[in-house]
Amino acid sequence: MKKTIQIHIGGRQYHINEDAFSKIKNYLESLKTHFAAEGGSGKEIIEDIEIRIAELFEDRINDNKQAITLEDVEEIITTLGNIEDFEYGEDSADEKDAYEPYERRRYRRLFRDPDNYYLGGVASGLGSYFDIDPLWIRLLFVILLFLKGLGLIIYVILWIAVPKARNTAEKLQMKGIPVNLSNIKDSVDAEYQKVKSSLKNFGKSPGVSRLGDVIENVARALVLVFVAIFKFLIGVIGIGFIVVGSIFLVSLLLLLFGQISLFSDFNIWNGLNFPDLASLFPDVIQYKLLFISLLVLVLIPIIVMVYQGIKIIFNIRTRHNVLRAFTLTTWILALILFITLLIVNSTNFAVEANETETFVIENKAYPRLYIDVRDNSMNKRVTNYWVFGHNFRYNNSDETLYKEPSIFTITRSDNTEISLDIVKEARNVGVRHAEDYLDGIHYRWEQVDSVLYLDRYYNTDAEDFWMFGEVNLDLNIPDEQIIILSKSASELWDSRYDQRAIRDSIRNGRPGIMTTDGLILFGNDK
Repeated sequence: MKKTIQIHIGGRQYHINEDAFSKIKNYLESLKTHFAAEGGSGKEIIEDIEIRIAELFEDRINDNKQAITLEDVEEIITTLGNIEDFEYGEDSADEKDAYEPYERRRYRRLFRDPDNYYLGGVASGLGSYFDIDPLWIRLLFVILLFLKGLGLIIYVILWIAVPKARNTAEKLQMKGIPVNLSNIKDSVDAEYQKVKSSLKNFGKSPGVSRLGDVIENVARALVLVFVAIFKFLIGVIGIGFIVVGSIFLVSLLLLLFGQISLFSDFNIWNGLNFPDLASLFPDVIQYKLLFISLLVLVLIPIIVMVYQGIKIIFNIRTRHNVLRAFTLTTWILALILFITLLIVNSTNFAVEANETETFVIENKAYPRLYIDVRDNSMNKRVTNYWVFGHNFRYNNSDETLYKEPSIFTITRSDNTEISLDIVKEARNVGVRHAEDYLDGIHYRWEQVDSVLYLDRYYNTDAEDFWMFGEVNLDLNIPDEQIIILSKSASELWDSRYDQRAIRDSIRNGRPGIMTTDGLILFGNDK
């Protein structure tokens, strides 16, 4: 890697390679030596050349190139002219330049003329640019002045927008003359001759000149005010980006870590809540992919908003093209994945399935039926989990989920038999696989003589947790049948639809009897 040096030239600073610095330094020293005999005009020539060199340096600096190279310096010297050729072939070079044609369009730039002006030099600058007499430009502005003041508006806009030609290089560019050593020298010499002959301000009113300067200063002051207001508004926008983006980012993090439940009460469409989106997917993998894609779709714009706000506030101009392309590609891929999952599951959405199994309980030989509950998770190490409000007890040894029946009710039978209805329900299952999932829900019971044993928990395979299986029990008791519930059975029993007066008594071991009015305490008056 070449060593670089920071130099100051033409009022600007640049980084330049060491060999290029030596080349440009020797070039400037030779120019200073050559033009030293010119006195004040020679010093001005050197200053104009340095300004031109700085402009050519600026054209060669970009995001991928931050230092001036030796090749750049050699190209600039070729453009301006070599001092040796200028010294030893000055007369012949002048004759050649005098007759050698060049294309004005290639070199000209629009400036306001500071030497031939009445107000701001706009007309004279336009005349030099288009190579026509400024008088015709001034007449055109006067004519447009009668069209609702259009000429004045255009003139003021150009006065503010077009810069003044402040140095020799810009004056040459205004006239479309190539900026090289010979032309810079000739232009400076001509300026000095005008000053010496006192012809520069001949025929111009001092009052008009001062008025032009005042109007120019007022116009530039207004521009500075507008620029300040614009920068202030940009700063407010940057602060707004940071504040809004930070609020969204903190809210998203709190939501991910379960500190807030923003979506639990937020209706997305037609009563559809965020957790209910799970019911659209028969496969947990697809739901996870949807969640990840949605997270990326929301997170990337938030981060970009905060980052842009920081760049605006601290005036950061660095560009990370690779990072920008990666971020945009990631967001687009997440959007494609999100839309694809929604489309696929709109045609193959999950359903809710249920089936009921009815079992007859022997009661002819037993006037009283005892109901007890056995803890089928006893002596098993289980861990409690909560998923979308569903509680699961997970046994790692056999990879089984245990859960209590959602409802255990005791109702009046419409015949003389005792029957047990086991209702299995499953969510997030495909139509073709619903039966298999329901068969994967296992609930066991057993009758031993007059005792009906019910399992405390039903169980499913751990891999089937996504179907959020449910089991409801309904024990149908005929009239005049006496039942006795154990304490554990009474805790499982859902007595919300029975008489509260008998609930506590039955839970304390007192028998109940089924009547046409429902279950009452045995021995009490109806």
